[in-house]
Amino acid sequence: MAKKNIMVVKDIERDDIEFISKTIDAKPIANIENMTADKLGRAKICTEERLDNDSVIFKITGVPNNS
Repeated sequence: MAKKNIMVVKDIERDDIEFISKTIDAKPIANIENMTADKLGRAKICTEERLDNDSVIFKITGVPNNS
C-alpha cells in the first residue's frame, strides 16, 4: 500500500480558501475534529519555500485541477 502524507496549512487568507480548495480538490474544515478522508485534497508535491525577502510561500504541484 502506498504511503500517504498529509499537509495541514493554517493561517490562509479567507479570500484564498476557495481557490486553494478547488485547486487541490479538497473541502475546507475549520476544526481538526471534522477532518475525514473525503475532505482531503490531492497533490504530488507540497513544499514550503522562503523567498529572498524572507516571506514564505507554499508550492503545490501535481494537482488534479491545473486550471
